[in-house]
Amino acid sequence: MSNRPSTSFFDEEPSSSSRHPIINTDESAITDEALGLTDEPAEDSIIPPESLTEELIRHWSNERLAPEVLMHQEPFLETVLDRIKQQSEALEVLLASPDGLSSDEHFRLTLIETEIEQMRYVCKAYARCRMFKLDKYFDYYLSDPDARAKLSQVDIEYCTREQTLVHNLLFSSVLEGLPAKYRAMEEHMIVKPDLDNAVFVIARRTCGPVQLATSERLMLAQNSRHFVRYRTIKSLLENGDVRLI
Repeated sequence: MSNRPSTSFFDEEPSSSSRHPIINTDESAITDEALGLTDEPAEDSIIPPESLTEELIRHWSNERLAPEVLMHQEPFLETVLDRIKQQSEALEVLLASPDGLSSDEHFRLTLIETEIEQMRYVCKAYARCRMFKLDKYFDYYLSDPDARAKLSQVDIEYCTREQTLVHNLLFSSVLEGLPAKYRAMEEHMIVKPDLDNAVFVIARRTCGPVQLATSERLMLAQNSRHFVRYRTIKSLLENGDVRLI
């Protein structure tokens, strides 16, 4: 009899033929990708990059279609206006000596000039959208702290002038002839934006869920379009997860 100590099945190194054909016991093969634990976010959770012009148009579209005044974009607009100024100055220098330009260069300059005019138009349209809503709701935006926080200093000055003019006109034409107790404007008389207006939105990335009026919860898939109450997607719009269309 051999003096070699006996070994049990658990002491032996399993051969390749004894390993389970489905369960791989090789730890090096158990990767983060296999377990779904990678740090890289899913593609539908990433907002696609935008050019300066695309971002400007998005802010304008949101402001135009939202029932309330959105958070001001003063730093971004300053960047846009600086870009317009730089492009305009460069264009003037090149157009000062057009004889040395080829036909292709003339065409490129035409495209640059068109883009400059487009950005100027959108900047003015964006400002007009805000002014239109401030004209309607200036009392609300000056009296409500949360709403006032969305205004730039220029917006506040505009609302203050508008409020002074309207209240002076109202007092001289109507309120002056009423008893003193009827002259004060009470809170329920202040006109506010209707946040229950329905809007069309498109999800810039997968986000949600949002609470619908029917108490259902809805996830918004990337690039999906929805027709919902503005109040429902208000926070998503503020975060940049959706845009109005």
